[in-house]
Amino acid sequence: MKRNKQPHPVMHPIRILFFCTVLFTALTGCSTDNGTDPNPTSASQSELLVANNWVTNRVSTPDGQEINRNRLNQSTQVLYDLNMQFRNNGTVRALDPKQSNSVVNQGTWVLASDSKSIDVNVQGFRGNFPIVQLTKNKLVLRQRAPVDGKDADINLEFIPSL
Repeated sequence: MKRNKQPHPVMHPIRILFFCTVLFTALTGCSTDNGTDPNPTSASQSELLVANNWVTNRVSTPDGQEINRNRLNQSTQVLYDLNMQFRNNGTVRALDPKQSNSVVNQGTWVLASDSKSIDVNVQGFRGNFPIVQLTKNKLVLRQRAPVDGKDADINLEFIPSL
């Protein structure tokens, strides 16, 4: 004689509870916020800039294609070897990690009135740089600089230095 095995009556509510928990976690864990504020404020941008020292991770085209370092001019190449430090007092310093983070260059910075670009005044790195992305883990600035000897728009991609 074959006996039909009925599920234990407690199993059904546990499965429902498990399903609801998974569904709730999935729904509350999803977010469309990618870490960039479409309407940044001066205070929020400043806080993010001064939160880290930044090191150049890569240089890319505006569409994200990495540009080989040897295609860049000397002024852009040297950024790979420095830590950039934006400070609350409006100064910016280039630090050489190979020389105990000694200051090798310095100047000033200020956010533009719309908080979407930064004015930097440092010898060899001067101008208004649109902020493509600024989060606690990434800074991307747009610059016009020589690539293969011809001026082009490039993205300077920085990450926090260790």
